[in-house]
Amino acid sequence: MIDLLDFEEMLRLAQSNPDKLEELRIQWCEKIIHDAPSEYRRKLRGLQFRIDMERRKAKSPMAACISLSGMMHDSFDSLRYALNDATDTSGHNALFGEEIPDTPELATVLPFRRA
Repeated sequence: MIDLLDFEEMLRLAQSNPDKLEELRIQWCEKIIHDAPSEYRRKLRGLQFRIDMERRKAKSPMAACISLSGMMHDSFDSLRYALNDATDTSGHNALFGEEIPDTPELATVLPFRRA
């Protein structure tokens, strides 16, 4: 179990002792990787390496945040494409082996009352 700090504690540490906060970040990441199932550790270490390199080459903390956010969105896009590709044109979901109904969803539109 990782003893996380609340936001106020991390803010205080970031302002007063950023090296200590960085040390804790590294320890927490290592603990998560170590506690992961063995078949995922190599991939997690690779991902952590990529994250560390993006942070290192960024010109500012905000640039690092934007870069890492982009990595995360790229990963979500890849997952979305994989899930969409799992559904073939016949409406059969190859991922789950299920038929996907081809019926439009109907909804009732409720008007807003004017104040």
